[in-house]
Amino acid sequence: MIKINKQRILQKTLQKVAMYILPLIFLNACSTMPPEPTVAETAAAARSVDTLNQASTYSPKVSINPQATTRGAYRPATSSTISPQDTLNINVFKVPDLSAREIKVESNGIISLPLVGSVRVAGLSIAQAEATITQRLKQYMQDPKVSVVRTDNAISKRVTVEGEVRTPGVFPIKGNLSFLQAIAMAQGITEVGNSRNVLFYRDGAQHNISLDLVRTGKIADPILRGDDRIVVLKDAAKVREKKIIDYLPAVMAPVSIFSGR
Repeated sequence: MIKINKQRILQKTLQKVAMYILPLIFLNACSTMPPEPTVAETAAAARSVDTLNQASTYSPKVSINPQATTRGAYRPATSSTISPQDTLNINVFKVPDLSAREIKVESNGIISLPLVGSVRVAGLSIAQAEATITQRLKQYMQDPKVSVVRTDNAISKRVTVEGEVRTPGVFPIKGNLSFLQAIAMAQGITEVGNSRNVLFYRDGAQHNISLDLVRTGKIADPILRGDDRIVVLKDAAKVREKKIIDYLPAVMAPVSIFSGR
């Protein structure tokens, strides 16, 4: 019968804790207690919020992160193009039977029209959609005159929240929706989310917003516009902390067994 040396196993376990776990705990303690943002950092974040809260004539050339345009910054669809869930009125001059009112663009970007059937319009400008439908109608009639009017722009009524939030998704904008409210709609950030540096994309430009500063009222809460995108990244320190918490029970298991717990 093999005799188990409890003292030796306990000694090796404690050595493992000392060698691997304690240094990680020390490093994590240092990194999870970040200093308060400097005056310059707070001012930069405030300027970013001021930029976001400008009127609809926002210029994407203004960005807290000058590398945004060279690092694959998000390029949203523009409000000048038709998008899924938009509502359109299609009018064929003097041919009411071929016209259509309050027709919604399907999620695949297609609308269904009398005679011509399915037409893909998502991603097209209004003028391009008119030209496309006109070309299709020329197979059945001479010199058709088509006008397209968008009565409801879906892209102006939604915001995307993704990354380290509990419920990522696309959320409707009803009235005035703020940055903090959008995070709340996504059920807040996860246990490893970085609340000090949240990426905020608008019109192709990247902004860096501190959720902590917004929460504490040190900077204003940005008001969102249609097709804004919020991305919460992982916090490296919080990831390390979670790994320690997940790994510690397995390392300490021999101690619990031999101590009778």
